[in-house]
Amino acid sequence: MREFHLKPLDARNRRIRKGDRVRIVGIPDFSNMHSGRRAKSERVFLHIRGTCKRVDGFNRYGFVEIFFKIRRGPLSGWHNVAIEPNLLLVQRASDGA
Repeated sequence: MREFHLKPLDARNRRIRKGDRVRIVGIPDFSNMHSGRRAKSERVFLHIRGTCKRVDGFNRYGFVEIFFKIRRGPLSGWHNVAIEPNLLLVQRASDGA
């Protein structure tokens, strides 16, 4: 079993598993990020805040990985984010886990 730095628990302490649908309820703190990347990252997270996405996995630090497509606008295209589990709410458990 892999050991993560962050526990896979959402804002309500419910377990997050790969395949779960989660609502993004917060955005990470970008204050330590280089200003050039910070602006785009903040815009992407503000775009998806409040939406539900499927969990694609976890990185080695325990961040939840989510891949998604923005269909229109200046941010259109495929994106992937790694977000702290405590900024999410599990909406529906995956079928197979």
